[in-house]
Amino acid sequence: MKKIGKIRTVNSIIPKSYEVIKVGDRLFAGRDAFLFPDNNEDLRCMECLLIPQEWEWTEHYTDDEPDYGPARADGPGKYTVIKGAGARRQVEEILSRHETGCLTLFDHPYPYTIPINHAYRDGKLYMHCGKKGKKLSLIRRCPNACYMLYGPSEQVPENVRSCHLPYESIVFYGTIEISQDASEKELAVQEISSQYGTPYQHGFADMIEILVFNIHHATARTGRFKPGSLREIFYFRPDTDLP
Repeated sequence: MKKIGKIRTVNSIIPKSYEVIKVGDRLFAGRDAFLFPDNNEDLRCMECLLIPQEWEWTEHYTDDEPDYGPARADGPGKYTVIKGAGARRQVEEILSRHETGCLTLFDHPYPYTIPINHAYRDGKLYMHCGKKGKKLSLIRRCPNACYMLYGPSEQVPENVRSCHLPYESIVFYGTIEISQDASEKELAVQEISSQYGTPYQHGFADMIEILVFNIHHATARTGRFKPGSLREIFYFRPDTDLP
């Protein structure tokens, strides 16, 4: 840990002061950050204080402040959209690092969301469930669905909490069906067993239902907070982006 300096908010109703430290290659601010790792106050990433008009330095001991890039500016869109093979690779990499997500189905009067695991192959997500349950009833009523997964993209120091920590996420949009194809069900069980490192059991597919999520498109985001002109969103469509 390295002490960088002190800052304070400006033009705020309740003035606040923070100590700024460097941990690894990143800066964090907190009321008593200099006591890290024994400080009791949460630290926030300096990206949270990105807009220069919101704060100013009161003490600055070093020039280790990173280059945050150009300040946020109005533009045609919030993100730079990346498509094609690059988007597909990013989506598949994120998928490989996360074991569960949340499946959202249509219900009335509220959407129905449930955590579930998955396996991915050739533009489809395979999931499994029991022979009875609310999921099956809702899928038969309306096949449109979303599947979302997320998690940290890199380790962060302990005792750090922030709305701009390193992250990665994908939201899938498509339709989901209950497979009636015996060979497809066996393939799905093999993919799920391989994904989670569990022994493959022949005949297990007959004891469960296999849900096939046909991906229409997906959007992925990854990394730390960036100014508007540097934000990226990866847009993936299996019907055009698979090799």
